[in-house]
Amino acid sequence: MKKDVQVTVVGKLFKPNPGKVLALNKTLEEYFKLVKWYLDFNSKSKKFLHANGYEKAKRLFNLNTALIQTARDKAVEVLKSFDKCKNEDSNLKLKKISIRFDNRCYNFSKTANVLTPYWLTLSLNKGKRISLPIIFGERQKQRIEEAFKGEWKFATVEMVKHNEEWYAYFVLTKTVELQDEHETIIAIDRGEHNLAVAVAISKNNPEKPMKGKFWRGEEIKRTRGLYGHIRRKLQEKKLLKKVKELRGKEKRKINQQLHIIANQIIVYAKQFLKPIIVMENLNGIRRNFKKAKKLNNRFHSLPFRKLQTIIEYKANLEGIEVKYLTKKETKNTSKTCHRCGHVAQVKGREFRCPRCGLIYNRDLNACVNIAHALMRGMGWRSREPREPADGEIGVKPTLNAGSSLLQ
Repeated sequence: MKKDVQVTVVGKLFKPNPGKVLALNKTLEEYFKLVKWYLDFNSKSKKFLHANGYEKAKRLFNLNTALIQTARDKAVEVLKSFDKCKNEDSNLKLKKISIRFDNRCYNFSKTANVLTPYWLTLSLNKGKRISLPIIFGERQKQRIEEAFKGEWKFATVEMVKHNEEWYAYFVLTKTVELQDEHETIIAIDRGEHNLAVAVAISKNNPEKPMKGKFWRGEEIKRTRGLYGHIRRKLQEKKLLKKVKELRGKEKRKINQQLHIIANQIIVYAKQFLKPIIVMENLNGIRRNFKKAKKLNNRFHSLPFRKLQTIIEYKANLEGIEVKYLTKKETKNTSKTCHRCGHVAQVKGREFRCPRCGLIYNRDLNACVNIAHALMRGMGWRSREPREPADGEIGVKPTLNAGSSLLQ
């Protein structure tokens, strides 16, 4: 099975000409007005917006036709995203936007210039083109070089203005071949206590989970706590510019840790025969999570969805398919005994089944239930969990899944 995978590589404009920066700033203002203009149609149909707004937009806005079309697409994406997460009293207020350039209105090349070998040429409006030097970090440069060798295709470029500086977000794509046959399910769950938990279940022995593993995400929690404390102190002193600078540093540190954890999860998955990864679809999880304020803040500080995105694209690059289960399919996974199917209240870090006597780590138990949900969908486990034998009532079996802690 083939699938298109995309990654984003970020570069920074290096000492750009002030006149070119001014032209880019003016284009951003015009583009922002155009996206807001499209939003006033209150339509998520690109076809409708093109039929009713395209010709008028060409007359009203000083942008080339390709940017007019990407602004339309941006408006549709903004509206769809807003509809997914809005509350009853929410109003859409667009505060900032990035400029999207597709292959029709940009060119990226590598020159013999030692100091600034990478140059990005942008078409802004009728007859207006600017060329800008771009610099990359070492890891980002490696991906760009792979693209120049043909391993990736250049798709779009998002020009982002942050703290009066400009960045180029290159979207690269490639087609990968995913395994069609699977022998092992790798279920990954997350919660307030563990950032990620994984367990493997073989098609040949679905009743016996294998090699459970935990990722606590302690470094991420410490980073969030430290930067949160510093941020509060800066806010008390009204040093808002410093607060903005701090967010960038925090984000980079968190992303680095997420990539490390995702890499370790992929290594874990690859040790098994023909793996497939399954996770819960987390759309709306933050909106639906209602707990005590302190716990809620701790929960929101863990970047669950971001980790999933990184796991998915890294897995796909290794030929591993990733599936997502709906909220309905994963209902009560932490409260359901994976052995007998009984639903019970969970207290503390252990799941204790009053029906069959199973004692299990609550996060591992949820992981196994997520795997079982996918197994039933794949026909590996067509029946419900088995009924416990009389002799099993009250028995405290040993954990089937071993566990190791990775900080």
